[in-house]
Amino acid sequence: MACVERAGGGAVWTELSRWANTTAGRRLAKTLLAAALLGVGLKLWDRRRRHQRRQRWSQAGKDVVVLHQFERGTNMPNLSPFALKLETFLRMANIQYVVDTEEPQGARGKCPWITINGQELSDSELIMDYLTKHFNNPIPEQLTPAQHGLGRAVQVMLDEHAITVVGYKRYIIDDMSYIINCYSKTYQSYFRVIKPLFISTLKKIVHVIGIGRFSEEEAFFFLYRELRALEDVMGDKPFLLADAPSTYDAAVFAELTQVLLGCAPEVERYVRENHAVLVGYHERMKAKYWPDWQQCRAD
Repeated sequence: MACVERAGGGAVWTELSRWANTTAGRRLAKTLLAAALLGVGLKLWDRRRRHQRRQRWSQAGKDVVVLHQFERGTNMPNLSPFALKLETFLRMANIQYVVDTEEPQGARGKCPWITINGQELSDSELIMDYLTKHFNNPIPEQLTPAQHGLGRAVQVMLDEHAITVVGYKRYIIDDMSYIINCYSKTYQSYFRVIKPLFISTLKKIVHVIGIGRFSEEEAFFFLYRELRALEDVMGDKPFLLADAPSTYDAAVFAELTQVLLGCAPEVERYVRENHAVLVGYHERMKAKYWPDWQQCRAD
């Protein structure tokens, strides 16, 4: 039986060898070789471009943050709450920075990420923690441990739960009908090409997370309950936890921006009609840290 198998295998290889010497075989070999060379060339070209970009970023200056993020939105500085959170933090801390949109996702595939003094860091929370230590607590905070605990709980509520409802509404329920026009022209073109695959992938993600298993009414029950909780925590204070803003305010402002301006017109209407405290807070933060808001939007 083994001899038969070896003989059979030899016959197959003989036939393949003969076919390879035909016109069709040679044409296929040339095509595969050209594809391989193209792939290698593109990799080398991409590596060279990445190297050139990093050389350019290294010239930003000592302690200057290069903030890598998605392009500006048409109605807000960034449609990523985490990018907007980090940029707001940089402004609150008076840390000098420049924006790069050529490479919005870092080595971990996350946006935003930063380059500072030749070092690359990703994840908005890890970045903020690093910068807080590097610049020796640039945002003065006089918070009690209990206030820190409350601030962290509020931030997690918004960053990890409320935003999933916003994303569910943006991309699945509304099928991007509203949010597509909030992106830059470049991203609008990009999404129109990849939309079927993007939506299909996102549906699987929100189903695994859990929010995708609920109706729109049920999902917004969660979001509106969290907005009420946020307003209750804020009370009559000008900022989340005290009379002066803290690091947590960067996250709250970024998430509220997505709810107000990056979810749907009916959601913005609901918040403006039912949460005057949150609307006032958002306007206060925007006036204080984003006086150039209009200039930080895409055309």
